[in-house]
Amino acid sequence: MIPRPDIAKWQMNAPWREFSQVEQDLVISRALVDIFSDEFLNENLAFRGGTALHKLYLNPAPRYSEEFDLVQIKPGPIKPIMQRIAEVVTFFEEKRSTKIGGHCAKAMYRFTSEYENIRLRLKL
Repeated sequence: MIPRPDIAKWQMNAPWREFSQVEQDLVISRALVDIFSDEFLNENLAFRGGTALHKLYLNPAPRYSEEFDLVQIKPGPIKPIMQRIAEVVTFFEEKRSTKIGGHCAKAMYRFTSEYENIRLRLKL
């Protein structure tokens, strides 16, 4: 997914000691770039929460994240947004799982670390 040399190089800039944490941080960044580079998603979603504060305003990030929060900023059904995210975030090796209900929708992506034989996840 993300080449090992890129992960190792980014470790010099990241506060995380473990390669898997650096990889997770890069995966979050890549997913955010993919989502907010899409015009429809950019117009309908906002990035918020603790991960947003840490990624955008605090350097170095004081905590490690496996997830990030998105909120719908225009009223309307969530299904088209979730479908568009599935079309845009395509770099994972496995299909995502989703849960839509009540006032929230969640997506979870799972992947195997490039450095260690461990499973990582990204929740949004």
